[in-house]
Amino acid sequence: MGSTFMGLETARRSLSTHQWALQATGNNVANASNPGYSRQRLTLGMTEQLSVNFGGTKAGQFGTGVRGETLARIRDLMIDQQYRDESVKNAFYATKEAAFGRMEDIINEPSENGLAKSLDLFWASLQDLSVNPDDTGARSVVRQRALTLTQTFNYLSSSLSKVQDDLKTEAGVVTKKINDLLTKIGDVNRQIGDAEPLGVLPNELYDERDRYMDELSQYVEFERVPVDYLNGETRGNSQRVAEGRIDIRLTIGGTEVTLVDGLTGGVGKIEDMSLTNAAGGTSTLTFTDLPNGKWKALVDMYGSSTGTEAHDGAFTKMLKDLDAMSQEFTTAFNDLHKTFYDGNVQDNPRQTGIDFFIVGDAKTVTVNPVILSNLNLIAISKDQNIGDGSGALELANLKHAQITFTGASTTATTSIGKFYQNVIGNMAVEASQNANLAKSTFALLSSSDQRRQSVSAVSLDEEMTMMIQYQHAYNAAARNITAVDEMLDKIINGMGVVGR
Repeated sequence: MGSTFMGLETARRSLSTHQWALQATGNNVANASNPGYSRQRLTLGMTEQLSVNFGGTKAGQFGTGVRGETLARIRDLMIDQQYRDESVKNAFYATKEAAFGRMEDIINEPSENGLAKSLDLFWASLQDLSVNPDDTGARSVVRQRALTLTQTFNYLSSSLSKVQDDLKTEAGVVTKKINDLLTKIGDVNRQIGDAEPLGVLPNELYDERDRYMDELSQYVEFERVPVDYLNGETRGNSQRVAEGRIDIRLTIGGTEVTLVDGLTGGVGKIEDMSLTNAAGGTSTLTFTDLPNGKWKALVDMYGSSTGTEAHDGAFTKMLKDLDAMSQEFTTAFNDLHKTFYDGNVQDNPRQTGIDFFIVGDAKTVTVNPVILSNLNLIAISKDQNIGDGSGALELANLKHAQITFTGASTTATTSIGKFYQNVIGNMAVEASQNANLAKSTFALLSSSDQRRQSVSAVSLDEEMTMMIQYQHAYNAAARNITAVDEMLDKIINGMGVVGR
């Protein structure tokens, strides 16, 4: 017959196993609000079966109880990859959307304070002056409107340059953050490589590494490559379910570059537009080399001239267009202004006009200081008659003149008003496209995150169900021990007493 104490051992194993299962469930409940935590479950398995001969040719196998196989976290690597793919896309478009938002706030069109309104008021003041050429008040309005126009150019250029500098600073912060995350992933890799050969599953380290990769996916697109399995053979892992060490690889110009080497422990880094791989090799990047993500979005908005490829960012293009407007408009205005006679009646004969504007880029353009100090130097007469204002009308008609904007991001020949409308229109279209893409990618990111949470996140309802299940199993095992104890008591204390 079987061992008298076999039932006790079976029940003891059940007690111990379900106690650990309850402990795992309790740990899940405790970490329900812990972001990045993956729920864990104790995998149960049968212990070795005991072969028993029932007599003659009859035999059978009895189970000897239950045991815990592994304490594994519940995680779907494919859903994780989908989440990171959407994360990097959303970070790219959301970053550009935010940058365009700042640009739109500065340009502020259409509005009562924008550049278009300043131009319209300047043209209107010249038309008014053509009707009252000898009116000091009308001349003063022209001077003030011209000054407001140049100050608007100055403000737009200075403000856009400030935001552009902020983008450059943020890009530097992002590269430092990328390097920090790569270093942390490399450190966790080494700890995992030390723990797994001992037969444990370092679930906490797995979660920590996944949190770092989730954050890294906002900045740069990368590939997670397991390296502890090669052709189906384990390399240092004592359990097949162990996740092992990983490589972090970027695709640069169609070539894979390893930034974290899971086997050697090497870690690369990024500095400005250069990259050092895990083996120490350095290469210079161009804009087209950059993998998708927040880093590329910042460079796309700021611009880059590294290597053989110059990439004008959105802010660089806007500044070029404003500079071209400022320089070409003021040059054309000065050229026409110098052909007319001024209103300085003390001069005999009358003098032809001087430069009305000090020509410069959008940041430096201003009204000629001598005109600011002497209104009579505004030249609007064609026949040297102080009552002739036909020159002012011609100056006002420059509004419709065809000007070639050679220094713009795209060379164009058109009127200054239409050129500015095209610039604003292009900005609005691109900003709207990025806003729509940011919204779409955010919806996909939220959807993939929900799928991931449905797999890995802690559900208190489910944990309560599992807790009740394990508790009932524990209680049943305890009741089994009580029953076996009563049987043993009968055998030990109640048998063999007949005839005493």
